Parts: sequence; C-alpha cells; structure tokens
Amino acid sequence: MQKQKKRVPAIVIIALFLIIPLLIATLAFCWVGMYYRDDERIYPNISIAGTDVSWLTREEALNALNLADFDERAGKASVTITFPDYSELMILGEDINLTNDAESIVNSAFNMGRGRGFIMDTISFIQRLYDHDYPLRILHVYDADALNDRAAAFTEEYNNRLAATAPVIYSDKIIITKGAGEEPAEMMVVQDLAYIGLFESFETGQPYEIEYVLPETGTDALLILDLHKVMTVPVESAALNVETLSVSDCVVGINFDFVGAVELLNEAETGKTITIPIEYIQPETSRELLESMLFRDLIGEQTTWVHGGSGRVTNIEISAEAINGLVLTPGEEFSFNDIVGVRHSSRGFKPGGAIVGGEMVTVIGGGICQTASTLYSAIRDTELKVTERHPHSRPIPYLPRGRDATVFWNKLDFRFVNNTDYPLRIDFGLDGRHLTTKVYGTIIDDFPTPPLPMPAG
Repeated sequence: MQKQKKRVPAIVIIALFLIIPLLIATLAFCWVGMYYRDDERIYPNISIAGTDVSWLTREEALNALNLADFDERAGKASVTITFPDYSELMILGEDINLTNDAESIVNSAFNMGRGRGFIMDTISFIQRLYDHDYPLRILHVYDADALNDRAAAFTEEYNNRLAATAPVIYSDKIIITKGAGEEPAEMMVVQDLAYIGLFESFETGQPYEIEYVLPETGTDALLILDLHKVMTVPVESAALNVETLSVSDCVVGINFDFVGAVELLNEAETGKTITIPIEYIQPETSRELLESMLFRDLIGEQTTWVHGGSGRVTNIEISAEAINGLVLTPGEEFSFNDIVGVRHSSRGFKPGGAIVGGEMVTVIGGGICQTASTLYSAIRDTELKVTERHPHSRPIPYLPRGRDATVFWNKLDFRFVNNTDYPLRIDFGLDGRHLTTKVYGTIIDDFPTPPLPMPAG
C-alpha cells in the first residue's frame, strides 16, 4: 500500500510569504545602514550656499567651498521685507551675527540626519538618498534669537500702527484702511521670510527683497456694517404733537452706500485705504417751515349781530368761549354739543329766547344756536366736510336762510370733520353785540408743501 504524502498547511505557506519579504527588507535596511551609509561622508542632497556637498567628507566639503567668496557673501547678506504701508524691515547679516566659520557650517551639514540612533539615522539617510526635489540647504551659523527679536519687534510695531488706523470720519467722507484693527501680520511668517531672504542673499551674493502680503480678512464687511449701524440717521421731518401743539425739530438723515463700500473694500489690497462718501438727506419739512404753515390761512369767517336780552347774550358768550381757541387735528370731528356741553344754570347759562317747534320760547341756554349758526356760516363755503346740520324751522334774523344751524342737547347737533392735512383753529369773540368767528388752517393749493407730518404712535 502506497504511503500518502503530508500536505503543508496553508497557514504556514501564508506565514512564509509574509515573513520572507520582511526578513529580506530587514536585511536590506541593515545592509544600507551598516555598509552603504558612510559614517565619514555627508548625507546626499545637501548643499551649502549653493555648493553641493553630497557624499563629501568634511575636508572635501571645505575644499569645495570658495572660502574667500564665502566670507564676502556672508558679510554682505541682507534681506528687505516691504509691508503694505510701504514700511520696510531690513536685516543685515551682521545684525544677527552671521558667522563665516566654514568649518562650523560644514559640521552642521555633516550632522544633518545623524545622532538619533542607528534606525533613525538610517531612515534619514534613505530619505536624503531619494529626496531629490527637496535638497537640504545649510545656512550660516547665526543668532536665531537676534533674528526673531528683530522680526517680532517690527511686526508688533506694524500691527500697532495698522490697528491705530481706525476709520476716520470726516464731514463728507469716511477713510477706512483694509484690515485695520485686525493685526493680520503674523510674527512667525515675518521671521520665516527674514530667514529665507538672508539665505537667498547669502547664496546669490546679492541683497534680497521680498513683499509681505497680508492675509485676506473677512471682518472688514462687518466693520462697515457696524459703522453703517452707528452712523446711519433716518431722515425725519418736523412733526406736530397734537396734544401739546408743539412742533418737533427735524432731523437731517445721514447714510452711505453700504454695498458700494463693501465692493470697494473687496477690491482693495489689505493695508490700503478706501474713501466712502457720506450722504446727507434733507427732510421735506423743517420746524421753521411747519410752524410758519400752522394756522397760516383764514379759511372761513363770519360775524353776526346778537339781539335779545342779557340772558341770551350771556348764553352766546359762554358757548363762544367754550369753542374759542379749539384746535381740530386732521381727521378730527367737531361736535357742538360735545364742546359746549349741557346747558344748565349751574354752568352759568341763563334763560333766553329759542325757537322750539316753530315757536319762540324761553329756555335755559336759549340763543346758543346763534353761536352754532355763525360757525356753520363761516365754513359753509369751504371744503370742510359737514357731517350733521339741522336748519331752524323758521327764518332767523341774524343770517340768510340756508346758513343757519340749530342745536338741541342730545337731539340735534352741528358737526363737521377737519378733512384737511393740517390742523384747524376756531377763534370766537363777542365785541359788544358783534359775534365773530374765524377758522384758521393751511391752504396748500398752489403751494409746494407736503402733508403735515405727525409723530408715530
């Protein structure tokens, strides 16, 4: 009987496939570290001031450098960084104690990637071996603190200067510096630019100039929005207080084109200034104009002769005095009965002649119909809207037919509405036996004025 061969388990095969490449890689790594990496030579892809010192010993690297030219370039190295406000930061090699000690620099190049143990040094070597796109460049030995202090001091000075450039508001314009108050210049960036500039200057032997570009800031539009909120003043015409009959001061409106200002700021470079024009909006009605227009025109006038005894005269005088000086605001309705009130002896009214049911009788308050009739006759031919009026049942001696108005408490009233855009004032006066009423308002026909402004609320 034939013996069956034992099969190798699949897991062993898989393990071999994984372990063998790992062993090969490990051996290769060790071989590179022990034999290929030369402990006497500088790692590959490293240069000093533009001179490739890869694979050179320290002595060979010193010989490769043109020491005379090397020393001269070290003394002349300089960088100038120009900021958006055209201020300049200049740093010379001597300002940061740049050394022309070639031996120290070669030692720095030699020590690049070394000193961290076998594994890490080997990894650094391999990185340098294949990193052709990013060769390491060694600068002079220099005082890093001196470089950083110079860059930090200038950055702080620039930021303070920029922060102090707050929006300046003139009578006709606003001047805004883009990025003002944001302190956008970053110290670390300025330090890096200074370092890079000195290195380039050293490599080329020429002064190096570079421009610092501030990052775009997104808060400038918010600054303009805040300014718009603070500065904008709504225009307000003078307005009449109907309770006190006082006229408020007008307010000149202040505004500027917010959208246009943001567009100007977006187009500007950070650190540059823009000018925003201020707009003043004049109110349609000033206080002086409104006060001069109130009760400016005599709208209606009527004088009647008061006949009868002293009681009738007294009644007319009391009713006329109740109405005298009354102001009707636009839209307000006049009611004779509401203004004059109940006719009662306790209020001083006397018995007097009055027409009741077509007959002349004596009643308390008799005669006040003449006050109502005189006022009605004064406004009859105007545009004022009469809402209630009742004629006498027979002709009266003091006015032509159709110009009278009879009243009776809680039954008959004389009412009209101020349907103009301005207040009305009713003046009454009794001079002897002459009863005169004058109605004052504002006639705006052929007069270029707007309707009367009223306070809100």
